Amino acid sequence: MVWRRDPFEEMHRLIDRMERLFEEDWDFEFGPARIRFGWRGPALEGFREPLADVFETENEVIVTVELPGVKKEDIEVNVTENAVEVKAKIKEEYKEEKEGIYRMERSYRGFYRVIPLPAEVKPEEAKATYKNGVLEIRIPKAKESTKGTRVKVE
Repeated sequence: MVWRRDPFEEMHRLIDRMERLFEEDWDFEFGPARIRFGWRGPALEGFREPLADVFETENEVIVTVELPGVKKEDIEVNVTENAVEVKAKIKEEYKEEKEGIYRMERSYRGFYRVIPLPAEVKPEEAKATYKNGVLEIRIPKAKESTKGTRVKVE
């Protein structure tokens, strides 16, 4: 007696295994940073991805990022021609002293996100303000050349 497997059953098993593989997070270490790649993209371990909005006007791109509980001096913003990187650390320290017991705990967590921009910008002219837990970054757009160049066909 020859026993045969259903080829469609095998395909379904393979698809299930592939779906599980893509649902997992993959961790990589780059120096002191540990970066996790998953279904939402790269994120630093211990950091959450903050909520962000991107608006585009005729002359500038405006990015707002929610960073609750963060102090202004703990925010790092890097702007390139086509993306904004926001990293904010929250440092917490807890001390307890009671009759011969001394306990001290520290924790570091925060927010990290790279936000692609809808237009090319001038990073050197970016301005950032932080108020009531909301970071606003205004970046002037790079002027697009509307002049074309005629090319002689030889």
